[in-house]
Amino acid sequence: MPPSGADKPFSDAEWPAIRARLFELAQRVGVPIDPPRRNVNSRLALETMELVRARAGDDAAARFHHAVSRAFFVDGANVADPSVIAAEAAPFDVTKDDVASAWERHAFAGAVDASIAASRAAGVRGVPAYGWPGGRAISGMMEPEQIVRALSSPAFAAVLDSGV
Repeated sequence: MPPSGADKPFSDAEWPAIRARLFELAQRVGVPIDPPRRNVNSRLALETMELVRARAGDDAAARFHHAVSRAFFVDGANVADPSVIAAEAAPFDVTKDDVASAWERHAFAGAVDASIAASRAAGVRGVPAYGWPGGRAISGMMEPEQIVRALSSPAFAAVLDSGV
């Protein structure tokens, strides 16, 4: 994706209805969002999440991801901006210089590429996405009831019971 981001795969005519559905779903679950019209290049955020994971562990990486998601979806922050990402990484003892150095060297590109490949192999084609060991994943904009049905399905239970 170019640094400036890319158009969403919807026409200008389709976007108002899609935006309204996103807004309505988010409102129903108490998430105040204003969906952006363009996809933002989130590669810096993803590589920085791996830096946070390397420094502070999986729980910290999850908290960083949540903070960046909130900054993007709720506050409208540009997550391609190094100063935004550095500010979100600071609570995890990752400095602006750490972010810049890791980004310049693409020190965590391999981890991000592997995660993207695993997501694609699991069938992830949209966000949000939820995945489990063994490649099982659900993704895309769904009604909360659809997510519950997917997680309650016998096929999903069999995957969990198998330990895969």
